[in-house]
Amino acid sequence: MNWDNYDEIEIIEAAAEQLGLPYCDEESLSAAFDEHIAPMVIERFGADDECAMNEAFNNWTDMLCKDGEMHAIQYGEYCYVGQYAGEEE
Repeated sequence: MNWDNYDEIEIIEAAAEQLGLPYCDEESLSAAFDEHIAPMVIERFGADDECAMNEAFNNWTDMLCKDGEMHAIQYGEYCYVGQYAGEEE
């Protein structure tokens, strides 16, 4: 094994998966957001408000990071890729 072949995020994701943590990658984090947070954003701002959705995701992940529920590197690397993410152009 050569540590030079691995990024920090890959190591953190592998550890999170092995430990059974709920947010082991960007997709699982976004899926949890879609299930638990997005419905409140939609109720207040509508499903098409990309700015409100991104703001809510950022605030939620900030809280998760501060509470130790996700690693700071995940917080810095991950973007919202869930059901209500805007389309790349």
